[in-house]
Amino acid sequence: MKKVHSWILVTTLFLAGYLPAKALSDSFPQPHRSANQLFYIQRSKDINTIVYEANLSANKKLDPNKPLQVYWIRYAEKGQREDLSPIQWQMAYGYTHKPSTAGPDAYDINLNAFRKHPLQVVRYQGKPIAMTLINGERARLQKVFVQLDPKSRLVPHVQYIEMYGVDLDKGKPVYERIIP
Repeated sequence: MKKVHSWILVTTLFLAGYLPAKALSDSFPQPHRSANQLFYIQRSKDINTIVYEANLSANKKLDPNKPLQVYWIRYAEKGQREDLSPIQWQMAYGYTHKPSTAGPDAYDINLNAFRKHPLQVVRYQGKPIAMTLINGERARLQKVFVQLDPKSRLVPHVQYIEMYGVDLDKGKPVYERIIP
């Protein structure tokens, strides 16, 4: 409960203009890292988090029919895991996929709400990762933060998107802010 109260304080200070957006995104809870977790998305609207995991079959290969599992962690409620609704899947957090030329057991992924920024799910050092370009660098995507206009109601208006990852060649953190 204390995390929720501190998040409310940080959000209030941000909306009042006392804190930069980075301070807001840094105050969000981080999902427990599972072996198959690829990346997660958080939005300024609330602390609920959308998690993307590699969906491995019994032979430890990506499932060709559904290579990713996508679900909510509802931190603003009881921290429970919850499936996406069909509308959430179709309009925002779902994806399309096709086999990738990057190699066997690799898929090209397009998130429904962010089609201009493709991902590849590939094996890297024996583990599945979500690979994309972040600030022009080939990187393992770890986190996406979406800043929504606090005045938008029914249809959210995205002010910017922040992408966080690790450069695959240099092993250093990379960051990019995208303004749609």
